[in-house]
Amino acid sequence: MKLSGIQAQLFIAFGSLVLVINLFYTRLSVLFVNVTEDIVASHLLDQEIQRLEQHWLSQKTVTALSSSAFSLSDIPNEKNWGPAAIDNNMMVSRQADDAAYFKAFVTEGLPAGGVRMQASALTPLSSFTDVFSVFLFSASAAAMILAILSTWFLASRLAKPLQALAESVKTQAPDAPCTIAGTERQDEIGTLATTFTTTYSALQDAWQRERDFTHDVSHELRTPITLLKNTLAIHPETVANDTERQLLEQATNTLQQTVEVLLALARKENLQFGAVAVMPVLERVLLAIHHVHPELIFEAELKVDDNAKVIGNAYLMTLLCQNLVNNGVYHGGGRGMTISLADGQWVFENPLADAQDRPYYQGLGHGQYLVKRIANVMQWDIDFQQTEACYRVVLTPRMAEDEAVEAE
Repeated sequence: MKLSGIQAQLFIAFGSLVLVINLFYTRLSVLFVNVTEDIVASHLLDQEIQRLEQHWLSQKTVTALSSSAFSLSDIPNEKNWGPAAIDNNMMVSRQADDAAYFKAFVTEGLPAGGVRMQASALTPLSSFTDVFSVFLFSASAAAMILAILSTWFLASRLAKPLQALAESVKTQAPDAPCTIAGTERQDEIGTLATTFTTTYSALQDAWQRERDFTHDVSHELRTPITLLKNTLAIHPETVANDTERQLLEQATNTLQQTVEVLLALARKENLQFGAVAVMPVLERVLLAIHHVHPELIFEAELKVDDNAKVIGNAYLMTLLCQNLVNNGVYHGGGRGMTISLADGQWVFENPLADAQDRPYYQGLGHGQYLVKRIANVMQWDIDFQQTEACYRVVLTPRMAEDEAVEAE
């Protein structure tokens, strides 16, 4: 049982309340025992003093005491003596489990100041105190145990509907009809279950619309784009002007790659992140450019450790790097690019070329917006920096080493 759970909190709250009440009544019962003992002691002392004073007035002698519990004594002046709560004329001293009482004589001339009584020496009073104390503490212990068990039962019963509701919500499947337990109840739990049902059903509708949109984009847009690319590649004579043909090819590539990025961001499997090696991703991206355009001369200087890893998704990282490298090919005029990863920053830097020096290949053409989208999905920071001589993109990914330190 978790201490932060509702069941544990109810148990602690009710248990503490019952414990305080039990301790209060236990203390009240102990006080009742003490008061009863004081009343009995006061009555016995009054009887003994009255008997002694009557005999003194008639015989001028002190008769024998009626019990060994009584003794003649002067008025006590010790610090542990004080007036009794039920009789100001009686003094009491309590030490450990024993109590002593004293009352002064009313008649003057007696050879002592009053009568002292030891409660433990008086068998009836001592037996009453012992028996009642045993009964009291036994009843208190039994009441505490019963209170703890009943509190546990009550807390379990109160928390059970909430636990059933939480388990019902947890077991809901995205594609299954929403059935959450507790909607038939007429209390706050029923209201909460109904709210969960309404909200989850609305989310299911939104998920279905998202899946339909992804399906439509994947099937309805990819097919015409592929047909257009194949037609331009197989029958280039359909477009007489080379410039127009290159423009159509670039627009087709841009549209196709934009669709790829949007679909990648929409797919759930691309939102699973882990430690990904950086070097293989960069190698695949650079080899892909050479495979598509072998005529290009493009030098990329990699300042990346072979074992460097970041927290992300391999497919999203490939799209991100492909866009940034292709951007360097276009804007750098094929003069090369520097890619470095150090001190938690992944930097792509390329020189800027004049417009006439740029090759016809323009890269993916996603733009800064889609690049930011990819970086934000992986919880990376990204910064674009441009000067007259170079264009720089600074990524701040989550490093695998940092994640390992936090996990420890």
